[in-house]
Amino acid sequence: MSDYYKQTRQETIIYTIVWFVIFLAPLSEFIVNYNPEHPIWIKNGLLDTWVHLLFFFIAFLIHNHILAPILVKHKKVTKYIVACVAVIALFQTAQCIHKPDHSPRNARPEMAVNHEPPPPDGRPPIHRHDITMFIIVIMMFGANLGVKTFCQNEEEKKHQAKLKEQSLKQELEYLRYQINPHFIMNTLNNIHALVDIDPEQAKDSIVDMSRMMRYLLYESDNNCVSLNSAIIFLKKYLNLMKLRYMDTVTVNLDVPSSCSEEVALVPLVFIPFVENAFKHGVSLNKPSTIDIDIKHKDGRLLFHSHNTKSHAKHEYGGVGLSNVTKRLELIYGNDYSLDISDEGDSYDVLLDLPAKCPEEFSNATQPPISKV
Repeated sequence: MSDYYKQTRQETIIYTIVWFVIFLAPLSEFIVNYNPEHPIWIKNGLLDTWVHLLFFFIAFLIHNHILAPILVKHKKVTKYIVACVAVIALFQTAQCIHKPDHSPRNARPEMAVNHEPPPPDGRPPIHRHDITMFIIVIMMFGANLGVKTFCQNEEEKKHQAKLKEQSLKQELEYLRYQINPHFIMNTLNNIHALVDIDPEQAKDSIVDMSRMMRYLLYESDNNCVSLNSAIIFLKKYLNLMKLRYMDTVTVNLDVPSSCSEEVALVPLVFIPFVENAFKHGVSLNKPSTIDIDIKHKDGRLLFHSHNTKSHAKHEYGGVGLSNVTKRLELIYGNDYSLDISDEGDSYDVLLDLPAKCPEEFSNATQPPISKV
């Protein structure tokens, strides 16, 4: 069942209970005040009350199913006001025609003794009755409109949350394919070259690459991954990247040896920065250095990468970095910081994240995350 029909059913149940209580209230008064000596007055009074409640109920149904959606869903204010005026006019007309009859034949004897006699025609003053009914119906329409607006806003919030989740999934899918296909092709070429030179290293590289591809295809579908899994993936990624550059780059990695599985983050957050460091920081003419440091401190995750610059004609902050920035904003809101420094011969990235994923992105209902 869709959220819309679920919300509509809940709203209908609430209205049904309220109107059931309203129609039941006069009956309870009838039972309490029952007097065998004057059964006609009580019977007629009960029927009159139900008839007038029926008018209110019909007006409510018209407003709830026809008028309120005009304003709440379609935002047509003028059309809503005109329609309300017409319905209220018809309601007032029906009320005037079927006013309670207080003629002497239906009045209790004590009315004549303790109270002023009713008007000659047996009906209350027109202005008093009309104003009272008008105020009640306006309040009823206002309450119904308030409930309708609240339910509509809740429905829109759920819809926006679903759109946000779908957007995150799409961006994650896109980010997963940001890892350059040339990286896979060049890595396979390097592994092929190792088969004759160092068969054991070639075998290990093939295993690392297959596990990394498994992580990309399956594990990164989770909203959050443990820091341990992210670090294992990062190590395998660095090992395969170093096959491409051999001795031209020195990579220094400083990470926690082990963390609690509760320390989690969104998948593939670090990879765009590392990929960017290799893409723009490695020079084929001189030694290059990439330093990566990950710390877990005081409930925060601190990622710092530093690399020398190759001065090749590349622009920093490609599509991958733009994509990961959007993901960070959507998931962590204001609870993260990203500082990028591009000065002289070095490029630095400092990322500060919470050590836990936000509750709405947690994997509480998902199976445990396996290691890479």
